[in-house]
Amino acid sequence: MKIILNVLVIALSITVFATPFRVGVMITGEIGGNAIYELVQKGALEAASDSIEVRIVEAGYNQSRWESHLRGMAATGRYDLLITFTEGMPSSVRNVALAFPDTKFVLLDGAIDSPLPNTYSVAFRDDEMTFLAGLLAGMITTSGIPGTNSQKTVGLIAGDTYPAMNNIMRPSYELGLKTVDQDANLLFGIVGSWSDPTRGKELASRQFESGADVILLIAGGSGIGAIEEAARRGKYVLTVDSNSIHLNPGVILASFLKHIDLLIRETITRASKGEIAYGTNQRVGIVEGMIDFTHDDPDYIKNVPEDIRVKMLQWYEYIEENGLPTR
Repeated sequence: MKIILNVLVIALSITVFATPFRVGVMITGEIGGNAIYELVQKGALEAASDSIEVRIVEAGYNQSRWESHLRGMAATGRYDLLITFTEGMPSSVRNVALAFPDTKFVLLDGAIDSPLPNTYSVAFRDDEMTFLAGLLAGMITTSGIPGTNSQKTVGLIAGDTYPAMNNIMRPSYELGLKTVDQDANLLFGIVGSWSDPTRGKELASRQFESGADVILLIAGGSGIGAIEEAARRGKYVLTVDSNSIHLNPGVILASFLKHIDLLIRETITRASKGEIAYGTNQRVGIVEGMIDFTHDDPDYIKNVPEDIRVKMLQWYEYIEENGLPTR
């Protein structure tokens, strides 16, 4: 009996004093005013529990400091897992992971081309998101609804230039547009910052002056100025990452969604259980429930003609079953 009691005491001690799984989340930017990072914060905090400790750190918008910031977090030795984001971070994550082989690293919304035994990355199928946006932009500019003209022109404003924008997002947006009408035109502008609404407004003004009826914004806080300009001119915009229609219904016709809150919550939970396949990459999209659009939003239903809404759902279901069409 004494032996059994001793075993029980040891087991209870292990349970009471077990060290929680420690996760550091490094935001490559700032949370306030950034829809994607507000979702990251939400999902990460939902994953926190008595057995999972989550600490979120904002690294600011100076990209040159991101790697050193991540390295500093790793050097503390306090984290079992470090998570960071974006297509601008693969080489930095790999560099820091090489220096700290006993720490696990996860990159979300980006892909590590040559993964290490202690790295794991999950990229969104951004081509699905922007293809859908191109379809809707094409249908709007050829619809004849108030605010459109006969030029069949749409815009795209990016916060900055980076491989995913140049090689995936912009071409897929144009593919969606041309799928609707081969003669439709695409205008493209780069703000050079994710937090410059004034510059975003200037670019939107130029595109509207050049005939654009609707602009897709992948520009972070810089897109606020473009939304204001669209409202002033009676034009339209599309947004990404989270549902922002409520900011200006009737101007923001739709939002194309990345469920990064679900992704980070699932990733942290799986990592705490030892279920992550480190040394690999993954891509997620419509099939996995990680890419979507605001098809059931009341203002989308109110402001987008029914025939366009029907076609958009048909395309969404087509991609879910067959993948993207090719050129």
